Amino acid sequence: MKIYIYIITIVLTSLASAQEIDVSLDDVAQKVRESNFTVLENAQRVYQAKETINFSKRNLLPRLNFWNVLKLPFDWLSSVDIVQDIAPFLVPNNWFRLSQNKLFYLAQKEQYRALWANEVMTAKLLYLNALRDRDFLRILKVQESQVDELLSIVKSRVILGGERAQILKFFEIRKLEIQDDIRSLSTIFFDEKKALSFLMGVPSEKELKLVDIELPSLEDLSEISFDTFVFRALDNAPEINQYKYIKDSLRFVRREAYFSFLGASSTSRSSSVFNNIPVQDGLGFGMGSSLRIAGSESKILEINMNATKEVIKKNLYNLVNNYNSYLKNIEGQKNRNKYSQENFKLIKGQLVLGGSIDPLEVLTSIESVFDSSISLTNYEYEAVTTMEKIKRSIFNDDYSKKESKLHLVIKGRN
Repeated sequence: MKIYIYIITIVLTSLASAQEIDVSLDDVAQKVRESNFTVLENAQRVYQAKETINFSKRNLLPRLNFWNVLKLPFDWLSSVDIVQDIAPFLVPNNWFRLSQNKLFYLAQKEQYRALWANEVMTAKLLYLNALRDRDFLRILKVQESQVDELLSIVKSRVILGGERAQILKFFEIRKLEIQDDIRSLSTIFFDEKKALSFLMGVPSEKELKLVDIELPSLEDLSEISFDTFVFRALDNAPEINQYKYIKDSLRFVRREAYFSFLGASSTSRSSSVFNNIPVQDGLGFGMGSSLRIAGSESKILEINMNATKEVIKKNLYNLVNNYNSYLKNIEGQKNRNKYSQENFKLIKGQLVLGGSIDPLEVLTSIESVFDSSISLTNYEYEAVTTMEKIKRSIFNDDYSKKESKLHLVIKGRN
């Protein structure tokens, strides 16, 4: 019977380990680009925009509309409709619409580029935040062990009659509070890992094992300058580039208005961006209004593009300022942690030697060690996350890599 129990234990252990996946920070970007549900959905949107171009091209070829042919013997005016069927390439607006759809496709690709970059950044920041919370858990457990150590000292003194019993209760209450903090933070860490699994497209039944990163020594780093990054941020921003493509496509709307007397395009736009611009079908007096609305639309796009530039610059200014502030103040944080540790050792030593110490003073010293340790760790992680956001702004590192998944989708292989 024992051998069966042993075999079952081995099998269950192997199954549990098979469900666990080692994930490093470098793995996150690759998994998000390949498996993130939002990224995969939007890759299909880009594919649809590309197919709309092919549809527009094929719409320039002759086609047969059976009902128009049947009308011809009874109504000679229906011969005009035959032009759209037999020679759609003779209708200028069909060509304009094709050019529009090409530009909308490029704008869609820029939107996709911005989306997957945001998803990659979100996943990497969540990974870093999970590691930070795991380090916070370790610090909390150190605090718990410190309280345990003091608790055993106080117990001995209470037994010997050298300390009041209520002080013992005071420490026991604090220990229970720390244990509840550990429980809450453990739950948060678990939730973060499951959220990361979702962003990476990993099934929920699989357990992620996060690999530690090497935190930088901030005192060895140099401050950075806004001017170093701003031009790269503006040149590489897909949020700006998409406006350029959409604005460029406006000139074909104007041409559609000019040539509307030769008939409207038989091809629909791949985007609803300019559906608010009316273009008459045939000769009439609405062309002027169409052109003025198109001009107004161009100004709106210019305003939005300039606003986007300012948002990017503002965010970059904040990131650079935050990063430099961590470097400037890291020495103070290290000294704070050092003095807190030394103070706790002094108070603990007095307590061990039988000195009369206020329990509130003891707990305050423990809290001081905890707060300074948390603050120091937070500084190091904040510097890493800030630099990650700067990399996203200038499309460096993981954000500069070719999007292979989109290439496969566009080729119709996925």
